[in-house]
Amino acid sequence: MSAEELAQQAADRVREAIAEAERRAEQIVAEAEAEAARIREAAERETGEIRARAEAEAREKLEKARRALAELVGDEPAAETPGPDPAPAPKPPPDPIPEPFPEPEPEPPVEAAEPETQAPARDSNGDDAAVRLVAMKLALEGKGRGEIEAELTEKYGDEDRAAMLDDVLARAAAR
Repeated sequence: MSAEELAQQAADRVREAIAEAERRAEQIVAEAEAEAARIREAAERETGEIRARAEAEAREKLEKARRALAELVGDEPAAETPGPDPAPAPKPPPDPIPEPFPEPEPEPPVEAAEPETQAPARDSNGDDAAVRLVAMKLALEGKGRGEIEAELTEKYGDEDRAAMLDDVLARAAAR
């Protein structure tokens, strides 16, 4: 065999090896793309399932919170909302601009009095509901009676709340 023939055979083998390598590379790329598509589909299914579970849990927690609030306030529990809120009603036209009020006359200065040592007077109905709501939230979070009392005292002052706490803790334990 001549050197030319040997060179030709070597070149043919190199071309065949390159062609085989290209075919194998294309096969690997096709397999990788198919696997990526399978993974993507599985991830989308799983994401959809996770999202559906999370939305269901959120709706359930929201409904529990609504019922607890209704119980605390003394209202009837609101009807469960099965899906998204209905479309909002059209907005009414804006109210006409009222006439400006005359400027009030300044009040005469008040003599300086001793600072009050007691907490300011409160609206007991609104405060009672707020205290009860905060207590229920803390109880549902798993806080103990002492922790709840300490936080209520810090936020709303030192009062006897034993009966209210008994009720709230009993309701929280029933959930």
